[in-house]
Amino acid sequence: MAPPGTDTEEVPAPPADGSGPPPTPTPASASASPPARPRKLRALLIGCVIAVALAVFLFVGLGTSSNSGSGSGPVVGVGDQAPGFSLPSLTGGTPVNLDALGPNRHRPVVLNFFASWCIPCQKETPLLARTAAAEQAKGSPVQFVGVDVAETASDGLAFVQKSGITYPVGSDTDLRVTSVLYGLNAQPNTFFIDASGQVIGHVIGGVTAPVLTRWLHRLAGSSG
Repeated sequence: MAPPGTDTEEVPAPPADGSGPPPTPTPASASASPPARPRKLRALLIGCVIAVALAVFLFVGLGTSSNSGSGSGPVVGVGDQAPGFSLPSLTGGTPVNLDALGPNRHRPVVLNFFASWCIPCQKETPLLARTAAAEQAKGSPVQFVGVDVAETASDGLAFVQKSGITYPVGSDTDLRVTSVLYGLNAQPNTFFIDASGQVIGHVIGGVTAPVLTRWLHRLAGSSG
């Protein structure tokens, strides 16, 4: 007998002869299948590992292609005297001597480090070539100088000719100027050097036309 106030329902007993519906079996798969939570956790951990590995790869990859430090020498900074050098001319003839082309003649210099295998250089170098020709045509005192970095003379020469460069270009196959003197480990890099030989600007990566025009105005003013 149930306590007062409690609703009850009588469940009829199964027939004595065993007839009637059989008891509902418990599915075996319910106890055999693995819990969903561990599988989700494992997938999450694998995703995190992949994300971390990708981040490290991008950091290292981008760092080595865009940074200008970590060369074997100190990076030449703004305000420093540009280290003088002499390199074999990529086109043959007189060696390319920075001091002879610039400070010794009291001429400001646009010094560009590049290579044919450098993707940003493939866009920047024709711009420098056109600008240098235009500056020369109007009698500008600014001298452009190029340094072809870490490649064969034949590859560098083909790139220079394709880009339309007519200014002096030195060949730095062993990186003694690029890395040891200027501390660079990536291209392109462009230094703007006034008539006294002092670095007044440094652009890491490709130079755009507006930036180049602005620096040329400053260099022209430094030669007076």
